[in-house]
Amino acid sequence: MLSLLSLIAGREFRKYLAASILTAIGSGMYFVAISWYIYTTSGSAMAVGWVLIVSSLPGLLFSPWIGVLVDRWNVRSICIVADFARALILMFVAVSMYYEVLGLTSIYLATFLIALCENFFQPAVGALIRDIVPKERLLEANVSSSMSMQIGLLIGASIGGFLVALFGTQYVVIINVISFSISGFLTLWIKHTPAIKHAVDRLVTPSAIREFYDAIHYAIGTRFVIGLAIQQMFIYVTLSVCNTLLPIFVDRELSAGAQGFGLIDAVWGVGAICGGFSLTYIVKKIHAEWFGVVGLGAISFLLFIFLTANSVPQAAAAYFLLGAFVVMIRVNSDTLIAIGVEPSHFGKVKAAISMFISYVSLIAYAGVGYLGDIMSVRWIYLALSVVILCSALGMLWKNLSKDTRGLLANVDSAN
Repeated sequence: MLSLLSLIAGREFRKYLAASILTAIGSGMYFVAISWYIYTTSGSAMAVGWVLIVSSLPGLLFSPWIGVLVDRWNVRSICIVADFARALILMFVAVSMYYEVLGLTSIYLATFLIALCENFFQPAVGALIRDIVPKERLLEANVSSSMSMQIGLLIGASIGGFLVALFGTQYVVIINVISFSISGFLTLWIKHTPAIKHAVDRLVTPSAIREFYDAIHYAIGTRFVIGLAIQQMFIYVTLSVCNTLLPIFVDRELSAGAQGFGLIDAVWGVGAICGGFSLTYIVKKIHAEWFGVVGLGAISFLLFIFLTANSVPQAAAAYFLLGAFVVMIRVNSDTLIAIGVEPSHFGKVKAAISMFISYVSLIAYAGVGYLGDIMSVRWIYLALSVVILCSALGMLWKNLSKDTRGLLANVDSAN
């Protein structure tokens, strides 16, 4: 905890952290507001589901170019432009709501553009953190960043519904406009020295597609990136399944109603915050490269505990721990990627992982939504639990084999 506080005491990182938490609060309120607006104006749950599908499209379509541009351009400038662009898009949404001319098509278009900005922002902000924080403090920096986001989203989601009821949806969207604008100005205020020299002569710069596939070959060659990408894939698949099935599970299996749903959903965020604060202590006991494997095993076990729940307390306890382990694995893998990947490839590698996860998440949303209507959701949770357990055991066997080969090599060299 003291090391986290000393990191936050750094002026440049403190500016970033303030920008991050403001943006997260606004985003948390916006998701509640826009979901409520779509549902009340269309009366269709599927219309809300399309927001999630549309938000995944930029990662599917543009990741090769996004990753290359993040590596070519100044990452602080990308973050600033992304913040102000999202503020302008949301201002259009708020004005259209006020004059009652906002249709579903416009909402989906705005969602697509906001997600496109987010796909530029995420790898850029990861590179920005790497540039303003010493390498040995990256884990603590990523923990602080993740916690600021989780706290902001939790606060935003908690007060979003209240503000919608009190002031109206458009005013909540305006709050998000303000939060993105302040975030942009705070990021503009950050002193930043890029870790790599960006290309000036664009005439001799390789094509974006070629650079992107070179980065994929680089990631495959380093091998450890593939394992971390698989860990992140299961994290986001778990999120996709839980986001899609939770209201169905609470209604059909627990008969807990809206209050039970709200309680279980909220404890995920609390667990995520607690998990983030625990990570720096845990990796001192378990090596960071082993933690992802152990964490996947824990997620498999917790999914089983959750799917067997017949009461809200058991489901909430499992969901709390799921939130903790999901965030810990994500932050840990992000940190290992930031440390292990060369700065010149960082944006492209992150974009490749993002594209991979976007494809898998889209399939998960569609498949789980379909299966949830024709079978018990407990079986879906069980299938996911078994798949994650098998993957964790496979990674465990691979790591043990690697350690055994290393030990035998050391014995042979000693002889």
